[in-house]
Amino acid sequence: MIFNSKIIIIIALLLCTIAILFLFNKFGPSQIVLIPLGLIGLSLLFFSRGILIFLTVLCLALAQCPFKMLQSAATQLRWVFLTLFVLHVFGDIFLGRTVRRIKIFDILAIVFVIYALLSSFYSPLPSLSRERTATVLALYISVFWIIWKYAYDQGPEKVVYLILQVTMLIFIISCLMIFISPHLSFLSGRFQGIFQNPNSIGITCAILLPLSLWQFLVSKKKTALFLFFLILAALFLSASRNSINATIVAMGYFIYTRSRKYRPLVSFSSISLILILTWVMQTIAAHFFEVYYRTPTIPTLGGRIKIWPYALELILDKPIFGYGFGVEDKLFPLKYIVFKAQPVGSIHNSYLGLMLQLGIVGFIIFYSPLFILLLKELFSRQDSKIPSLRYALQTSLIAGLLCCIFESWVYSVGNAQAFPFWVIVMLLVFYRYQDKEKMIPEGT
Repeated sequence: MIFNSKIIIIIALLLCTIAILFLFNKFGPSQIVLIPLGLIGLSLLFFSRGILIFLTVLCLALAQCPFKMLQSAATQLRWVFLTLFVLHVFGDIFLGRTVRRIKIFDILAIVFVIYALLSSFYSPLPSLSRERTATVLALYISVFWIIWKYAYDQGPEKVVYLILQVTMLIFIISCLMIFISPHLSFLSGRFQGIFQNPNSIGITCAILLPLSLWQFLVSKKKTALFLFFLILAALFLSASRNSINATIVAMGYFIYTRSRKYRPLVSFSSISLILILTWVMQTIAAHFFEVYYRTPTIPTLGGRIKIWPYALELILDKPIFGYGFGVEDKLFPLKYIVFKAQPVGSIHNSYLGLMLQLGIVGFIIFYSPLFILLLKELFSRQDSKIPSLRYALQTSLIAGLLCCIFESWVYSVGNAQAFPFWVIVMLLVFYRYQDKEKMIPEGT
């Protein structure tokens, strides 16, 4: 008997929900998580690895939701799914089912993991540094081995479709929360949906909007167009300035590369649109944009200017090796730096944050491959044979790296944004190695 995987997953999740609701009064959240594990483990016998990817992305998103019971369950389940990815890798190695050999980026990833692990010897919180390192290792194995294999078997487009399916579900739930629980879906007048804060949903929108536009351009489906406008609306309502600016820059690149025949017209239209918007912002809609863009806080970058000098001072104290991986949001209290206006966790800058944790050495190991990849993609030959998805992935990478300027997120495996971002990076690397394999003559 052939089972439809979508029907199986719906039934499994319904059973999990019923079991959780029924036993909620008898067990704590940590014990409740054990109930669906048996069902999920059994159902994985029927599920493809695509379902595992779907569930992982879903759990990472739900781990930020405001509903405590669901958040607690998803928070623990996300690590279970990442562990299942790792077990799949060992299974592939044992059975000889791997589809690629070790590459240069694998060596760089392992070097970073070892370096981050060694930082636990001088970290003020050694156990935290080891835990964060373990999550990075799990992310690397999951994305660059299991999902790579899935992309090899099913195609990169299938991976993106899975991520967008989860995105559709999460954003619909987020929008429904406006009517169900408006006090939880907004923070200081800014839309956050089921995410941790408005900036979290802003980053998600910035890195996934190009992929949703690609999906519509390729499929011409109304559902794809609906998702595009859903993400666009969520981005606007979040009022996340960094994410909006990153999206504008990145989408400008995408439109420009997609319009080879009409680039002069696109350039003229873009300049005209910018001039018109500037005029509108300064005249008839000046008050709206002053409130929406929170112009009084722009000179201080939303308070970040007050934090960054302290971060730079700490970095200069230990510029080479940093203070230890994963201690970014713990370091200010440990160093007795207290801010009266508001408590400070992360630095709100992924570049400064990693330099604070692992110094210049860790910064170079982590970020140089990303920027080299981006530069190679931007300056590679562009022709009609290059898949349009590749341009969308480049756009998402640009948006993600721009979002790193004002938020600390890219090396935090547990949030909802890091996993899809690194899948995007992996797919670009996948395309580049495909190009190299096509250039090698058969029989060599």
